[in-house]
Amino acid sequence: MRVPRFIEEHVGRSPGSDGAGAIPPGAVGPVSPFVAARNEFTSAFGDLATGKRNWQVISYALVGLLTLVTIAYVRLAASSRVVPYVVQVDRLGQVVTVGAAEELKRPDQRLIASQLAQFVRAIRTVLPAAAAAAEAELLRRGYAFAAPGAAAFLNDYFANPVNDPRVLGIRLARQVDVTGVLRVPDSDVWRLQWTETERSAQPGGLMRAVAWEGYVTVKLAPPATAETLQDNPLGVSVTSLNWTQVGESSSSWPGASEPATPGALDTTLNRGAKP
Repeated sequence: MRVPRFIEEHVGRSPGSDGAGAIPPGAVGPVSPFVAARNEFTSAFGDLATGKRNWQVISYALVGLLTLVTIAYVRLAASSRVVPYVVQVDRLGQVVTVGAAEELKRPDQRLIASQLAQFVRAIRTVLPAAAAAAEAELLRRGYAFAAPGAAAFLNDYFANPVNDPRVLGIRLARQVDVTGVLRVPDSDVWRLQWTETERSAQPGGLMRAVAWEGYVTVKLAPPATAETLQDNPLGVSVTSLNWTQVGESSSSWPGASEPATPGALDTTLNRGAKP
């Protein structure tokens, strides 16, 4: 059988045909023409197959990365984030400055004190039974400042019918006047003092003025929703609170002497205040 010419060029003629190409003693045997052909094929097409495989691996990796990025963008687009803004206006209602609320890292203590006073008035005020809707709105605004711990305290307090404003509104109305809001130095605790003036719903009933004192722990948390931004723009969060009665005075109504004012109760407040 005649060996193909391209194989002869690599391995020489087959030994034994005409004596030429005989293997000298001690030399390695001749390379099989089939092995030579396979090596030639591998040399010609193996690099192409390896390159194709490498590109396939890279393509699969890029497709996987693109899928992850697409999922991340879809989740980011589906999630909403409220960015509250503070708008300052002048006396004529013209906009003066506008800025993101996050820039106000630590609000002025006077603003926090104002919010805490609003919180106490909303929680402690009792309106007549005829104004049940307004009473519910007051409680909703008060709870907007309460963190879970403070909300649990309020729930337990109002669960008692003696403290339920819906029950109290049948026989009396209560007005709350905040007389002092001070921060305990180097802490997140605030001391609040207020006077509650209760008037009987029946003509000729009694009027009572009661002095109260309370302590609240405050944390600042930026508003997360548009509703929270309206009710609690500074993000004042009351995490815990407690209060106690420190003084009382009463008189008949009407025709009684002038009711006790917050200033008339200063002695009682100072005598019953905690150290």
